[in-house]
Amino acid sequence: MILVTLSLWGVLPIILKLGLNYYSVGTIAWFRFFFSFVVLFWFLFIFRSGCRLLLHPPMIGILGGAALAVNYFGMTQGIHLSGASNAAIIIQVAPLLLVIVGVLFFKEVIRLRQLMGIAIAIIGFYLFYLDRVANAVNNPSFSAANVWVLIAAVVWVLYMTCQKQLSIKYSAQSINLLVYAVAMVMLIPMVEWDEFFKGGAVGCFLLIALGLNTLLAYGALAEAVECIPLSLISILITLNPLITLSGMWMLTSFFEIGALSSENISWHGYLGGLIAVSGVVLVVVSSRNKVN
Repeated sequence: MILVTLSLWGVLPIILKLGLNYYSVGTIAWFRFFFSFVVLFWFLFIFRSGCRLLLHPPMIGILGGAALAVNYFGMTQGIHLSGASNAAIIIQVAPLLLVIVGVLFFKEVIRLRQLMGIAIAIIGFYLFYLDRVANAVNNPSFSAANVWVLIAAVVWVLYMTCQKQLSIKYSAQSINLLVYAVAMVMLIPMVEWDEFFKGGAVGCFLLIALGLNTLLAYGALAEAVECIPLSLISILITLNPLITLSGMWMLTSFFEIGALSSENISWHGYLGGLIAVSGVVLVVVSSRNKVN
């Protein structure tokens, strides 16, 4: 289930960047939740009768839905203002924060290897940041993009914490249905409704692809959360930027897809991204070993 989520999240920033050529940030974020809610609602209504949670939603479920709505909007805005690769690297702050949450709220003890991993990740983030500052087409937008992605990382940790607590009592897909409903309602003011009539066939295809990505990725993630610790999940999902970076590099360098603008990342930037991901992996692996 986590490998499914990993793969889908790896290609997600690329599809989002393509979709932003046709739709605004708010429209895309809202449609992803709307599509996922409608499909999952009918599935649960017909086969599982798992829609009762909507009638009496727990506050922690509403909080999780609100957090994920902000995460989707912030991540999409970050991709819009900078690029798919930049957002994919910066969002890796989230797994680090997940470990810190474990230390602060669940009394886990931070170890030397975790501190080393944090230091390595910071060095990698800094090297990547220096490369992007030097080569970014629009530096003010780049800085704003990083702020949005960091906000998305913080609220994603909040969402995951809520998801883990809810999974003790409720089924995975029932939780997802509630989260999608809350997020969908929250994002209604952000929708540019006339864009649905202007996107054309390609835009419609990209919207459906994004909706399916959300439905399948978070469906698989919710099932995994019920079975394995968050620390192990973090280890695996930290690898998805490698899919994004390699995908963007191939699509812009070899296939020269015009809808994807060149990100101008030098080898210093790729090295910094790799170091950052390696540091994050070391942190979460050390956390996982302690749990074992």
